[in-house]
Amino acid sequence: MTSFYHGSYIRYVIGGLGLQLRRYTKAVRRLFTGSKPRSVLEQQAKVDALIARRDWAGLEASTNEMAIMADRARDPEMMQKAGQAFERLGKFARAAELRLSARRQRKGKGANEWTGEDLGSDTLLIDLVEDDPRSLGRVIRHARLAGAAAACAQSATIRVEPRLVSLVQRTFPNATVVPAQQNVVGDKFATFENLAWVFGRDAERLAADFVPLRADPELVETFRKRYRSMTDLPLVGLSWGSKSHTKDVPDFPEWARFIARTHATFVSLQYGQIKPALRRLRNGNDARLIYDDSVDQMVDMDRFAAQVAALDAVVTISNTAAHLTGALGVPTVFLIDDNFQTAWPVIGDRTPWYPNGVVMRKEGRTWPVVLEDVGRRLSSILTARSKLSSDS
Repeated sequence: MTSFYHGSYIRYVIGGLGLQLRRYTKAVRRLFTGSKPRSVLEQQAKVDALIARRDWAGLEASTNEMAIMADRARDPEMMQKAGQAFERLGKFARAAELRLSARRQRKGKGANEWTGEDLGSDTLLIDLVEDDPRSLGRVIRHARLAGAAAACAQSATIRVEPRLVSLVQRTFPNATVVPAQQNVVGDKFATFENLAWVFGRDAERLAADFVPLRADPELVETFRKRYRSMTDLPLVGLSWGSKSHTKDVPDFPEWARFIARTHATFVSLQYGQIKPALRRLRNGNDARLIYDDSVDQMVDMDRFAAQVAALDAVVTISNTAAHLTGALGVPTVFLIDDNFQTAWPVIGDRTPWYPNGVVMRKEGRTWPVVLEDVGRRLSSILTARSKLSSDS
């Protein structure tokens, strides 16, 4: 595994310390809040065992048992976990139902909660703000649904993190997009869970109704011209690391071999202090991996979106870059490990959230084998894109 700029050993040490801290925190929480019922613990253990075996048919049945148990106990945490599992299994309607139930258990069902009706002259507030402003995956994934919701009201306001305001406003000009810190009210309100309940229960419809986020076209062209002046090869974005130390991702030597044998020029989409990592990945050939220090996604997501939209394709692990490239509609290969904490599907190679992307899971293989497979899929994507460009 690899972090942004450290090697495996440091990553394992940090990850191990984090694991011990999480175990200690959970123990303290159990001490003060009491343990879960034995039946719940047994059900969770059963689910974990099915995931470890990748027994998806068995997991679906067991998750349904968990959902029934969660409903009886009015346990929002268990509802959330069951909903996440159902989404990964492709059962979007059940997932949306459970996640909305979990939110209502935590927050209560407000009288002004929007459930999909035409609002006429009533105003709609669409709240797409996470508790952790650094976590944008769910925000970006659901942003495409905000436009459809806004169309149901004469006046709609969308709240997002400040660095997303320009991107979302350009995509949905008929709505008013405001930063998270701005206090806004509406006759009705909608959250992530409401949007998924109204628009995200049918996977086929979700894919068919895909509306990509719209990057600044002039800035896209500026990036494209700059990178094209450096190379005649296809331009492929690359994001290799995450702030999460629990993710299983390829290590630097594996990425370096992938870069060296791929007929493309790569553009770093990685955030953070990455210059030491760049040296290891370039392996003496700086021209194969472009690093553009004019882009900082932690500050200006609109500029980052334009950089991504200027590329021919992207290869990325599961992180913010993955969600943004998918939401922009850029052809993307998503590398997904065998953990079960994310929203990527465990069956098939597509996600209706990002229909222009290909999901490639590790599935018990070594990363070098997976990256060979990624190289083949990327080659097919670039060939198809080149043919489309020549035909037009």
